[in-house]
Amino acid sequence: MNEPGRLETVDRADFAHTLHEALGAPDIREALQQPTARVTEDQLRARALTVTDTIAAEASAEYAALLRLRTAAATARTGRPRPPVPATVGDGLLAALAVLAPVLSATAAAIFLLLGHGLQLAGVQQPLAITLIRAGWTAGATAMLAAVAAGTGLVITAARHRTPPHRPQPDAASLAQAHAVWRQALLERGLLPFLRRQLHQPSTPAPQPHPASPPAPQPHPASPPVQRRTRPGYSSPDFTSPALPSRD
Repeated sequence: MNEPGRLETVDRADFAHTLHEALGAPDIREALQQPTARVTEDQLRARALTVTDTIAAEASAEYAALLRLRTAAATARTGRPRPPVPATVGDGLLAALAVLAPVLSATAAAIFLLLGHGLQLAGVQQPLAITLIRAGWTAGATAMLAAVAAGTGLVITAARHRTPPHRPQPDAASLAQAHAVWRQALLERGLLPFLRRQLHQPSTPAPQPHPASPPAPQPHPASPPVQRRTRPGYSSPDFTSPALPSRD
């Protein structure tokens, strides 16, 4: 048999109900009603309840699946979603710079390019025009780099504040199905084979008390010796009454 595993307290009542169902199986009932039955229903029930965990170990795989679903459901009922990370001052500055830097750089690039090309077309201040054009292209490149950095920063910030994905939790139907599967396995692989084996085991008679030995006869108390009265060693004197005178 498998290594016995302990049942939780809430499942021991289900074990007792399944045991009652097993005792009502047709072959078990028929065997118990035979005149030659060696055990009674109460004796079978008592033997099964004595080795509850050993019998339940025959359905350990189904019981482990039930416990996993039960634990997941309990966690879903009592667990709380992780709150989002609050925004800080640094996050606000980064967001502002991410928006303003590309805009300012692009604006500066447009102004420098317009002025530089305007002076170049006008034919005046050619050194200044070339300087402005170069500054415009530099500002444009800076705007592109700032836009890329701003996009990366926004993605990182969104990932930090993202709510964790919701994990599907087991529903009541899944728990009920796992419970039914465990009880069926407990009945077919645990209780019915055990009861059928026990039907051929003779019942253990209760020890009979030894008959009490009769009490030993008590000796009668000795009778006191009879004291015999003896006559004294002298004779009593003879006493005669005086003669009365005759009345003539």
